[in-house]
Amino acid sequence: MAEIRSTLDIIMEKAKNLTVTDEDKKDFVEKEVQGRVKGLFQKYLDGILSTQQLMAEMTSFDEERQPVAKKELRGACLNAMTVAGDNQPLFEILDQLLGCHIKPVLDLIDEFREQRKKEHNKRTKGQIQTLEARGVSGSAVIPNLKANPSWRSYLSDMADQFQERLTALAF
Repeated sequence: MAEIRSTLDIIMEKAKNLTVTDEDKKDFVEKEVQGRVKGLFQKYLDGILSTQQLMAEMTSFDEERQPVAKKELRGACLNAMTVAGDNQPLFEILDQLLGCHIKPVLDLIDEFREQRKKEHNKRTKGQIQTLEARGVSGSAVIPNLKANPSWRSYLSDMADQFQERLTALAF
């Protein structure tokens, strides 16, 4: 009668001749650190960790993992930044924990907010004129740009441009 082998036996047999290279070890370390930093970052954003607790967690990485952890945290901050949102917690991380100069980021956000405000005013006036041409006017008429697909598309494109310019900043 033939022997029935378990899946584990088959895997172990195939894996016995495999070796883990230094490059593979480095990749394993990076993936481990990335996962841990993402979890810490999310806990910070959710208010579970304070800035000091996040700082303590980040300094607990050893010398080999420290650069990967900082790079991952910086990337997470940049990806989470928005023109319209509250970026203060992200600025705290960049400034206090990573030692980045955030002035270029603040300037970029101000530039995009000004651009957004101008476009919002322009489109609001355009919608009011369109409504007036249809005979709808008065002080109670307030256009709803949020319901306008072209406005949502504009905001999406603007967010993409913002992220591109933000990642291009070398700070």
